[in-house]
Amino acid sequence: MSEPVIDRPRRPNQGNGKRALDRDNWPSFPELARAEQELPRLHMPGAYTTVRDRWERLVTTIHLPDSPQDVWRALTDPAALKLWLAVCNSTPERLDRDWMLDFEDGEFFLCHTLEAHAPQRLQYLWRWLGIGQATVVTWVITPAEGHTQIIVTEEAINPPWDWQSWNGGGWPGILDQLAAYLRTGTEWRWPWRRMGPYAQIELPVSFYEGWDRLFNPAGLRFWLQVMQGDLAPAASMTILMGDASGSVELAVREIVLPGQSAPSFLPHLDFALKRPVWGTEVGGRLWMEPAGWERSLLQVVHYNWENLPPALQLSERKILASFWAGAARRASLMCGGAAPPMGPHSWS
Repeated sequence: MSEPVIDRPRRPNQGNGKRALDRDNWPSFPELARAEQELPRLHMPGAYTTVRDRWERLVTTIHLPDSPQDVWRALTDPAALKLWLAVCNSTPERLDRDWMLDFEDGEFFLCHTLEAHAPQRLQYLWRWLGIGQATVVTWVITPAEGHTQIIVTEEAINPPWDWQSWNGGGWPGILDQLAAYLRTGTEWRWPWRRMGPYAQIELPVSFYEGWDRLFNPAGLRFWLQVMQGDLAPAASMTILMGDASGSVELAVREIVLPGQSAPSFLPHLDFALKRPVWGTEVGGRLWMEPAGWERSLLQVVHYNWENLPPALQLSERKILASFWAGAARRASLMCGGAAPPMGPHSWS
């Protein structure tokens, strides 16, 4: 009795122009065709984040003996604002144009009024350096028996994680300055600040991707304008601040990469800036953090300005504030999907 003939698929032939594998000869297994539906793989990615937002609100209250009309004038008259808060280039009562609160040290708020109902309610949006996250500020002025109640509220979506710590301490101080001005009529603004300049900008990428884009050698040359040197522990880089501002040396003190350090796993760069004219160094920190899903905040701040000669503090602070505002805009270009402009003169 002869053995049964088994129809096996033939192996594909190599070269010689012979016939390749004919898949029609393979057996049919309809059950396996349904395997992905009937028995999906275990632990395959299925869930994904779509939204990760947080809303934050700061409310600060003060009671003053002044009339609502006097309080309103202090909030909207540029001549009054410059004495207790900042130089204002237009009255906040106007709804048809943007205006600025300028601290005259290189830092400012770009503002746009949403409501102005004298003398009860003033509401505006503002952005730090004109590029930071927008938050909404609302002043409510209510007359009461023998005094005027002022409630100021600031609201933000996905602000910096330490927003309430420095802003929460800032509004009571600002309202106390307002109270002192209304009581005496004299100037109560701070002459300069130890911290700063501070810059922030929101990027449309996660901090993992943003760090990779910005801190590779090519990225550093564009947005940070690195002329020479490397980003490495104990290394230094020469940075071009502008055509008339010269350069500055950035000395790296510490680098923490994304995912490297628990518990936050957020990246940061600690550094010091040096210029021959300073005779000392100014400390700084640059860091990134989430700002909602697939968005991040790039931030930088300086400290120890009191180490500089007093005659240089204001002018050099203005130069650095302008540099970091420009650097943040260039960083946004790199992370926004569009190709950044090429060439050595991005600062112009």
